[in-house]
Amino acid sequence: MGYGPHRFLWKALWKLDTLPKIRVFAWRVGHEILPTNSKIASIRQDFDKGCPRCGVETETVLHALKDCPTSRAVLSIGGWSRSFISKNYDHCIDWLEDLMRVLDKRAMADLITTLWNYWNNRNNFIFRGKEEEAKQIWERANNLTKEFQICNMMNEPLMSQNVVEKKWNKPPKGFIKINFDATVGENRIGYGMVVRDEEGFVLGGGGGFKEGGMSVEETECVAFEESIKVARRLQLKNTFFLRPTMWGWSTD
Repeated sequence: MGYGPHRFLWKALWKLDTLPKIRVFAWRVGHEILPTNSKIASIRQDFDKGCPRCGVETETVLHALKDCPTSRAVLSIGGWSRSFISKNYDHCIDWLEDLMRVLDKRAMADLITTLWNYWNNRNNFIFRGKEEEAKQIWERANNLTKEFQICNMMNEPLMSQNVVEKKWNKPPKGFIKINFDATVGENRIGYGMVVRDEEGFVLGGGGGFKEGGMSVEETECVAFEESIKVARRLQLKNTFFLRPTMWGWSTD
């Protein structure tokens, strides 16, 4: 996710009440890494960078999702005012930030879901020759949003809300904190860790898999050992190691 001038945007995107794959889609939109014709043409010679739907010379992410007449029709049916559509931007991330300044969490999730459905419809048009009308695209997005909200209201949470630590806490002043965890699969384990300083800035991290059956305790030890290796590689001192069950060790 990272830190920087847009760090609040990235945090807000990952908190949207929608499907994980749609949050990933929003992240890709913000970074403008969707495979539009313009993006493909930048790495492939003699590839037509024009919009396959309206014929405009260059199909950027902004054009595909906001400026193409088909996308504008979908957004208009969804009730989005002209001010959301007509303003010009150089980068997608600026458009998303402007939207987040006026939309609440639910409205933003609805919009991203609509854009995701529209992008899928665009791909179906290109690769399968099938295309839905603007109203159908909007209705599909609207139904998906409702189903997600109903499911999350009716189903019991998978984990108890009585967790010991609901958010990341700063380490003692002058210390580095490494959060690590591991999972046990069938004949395979996975582990990961992230390194932050006392202000929460990410200094590094890592993760991986190991083949073979292990107990939960052995898996946790592997994750701890790998975290120590990361600390040594980064030449860290005054390091505080923590896993979800609140085991903690400090080294100097």
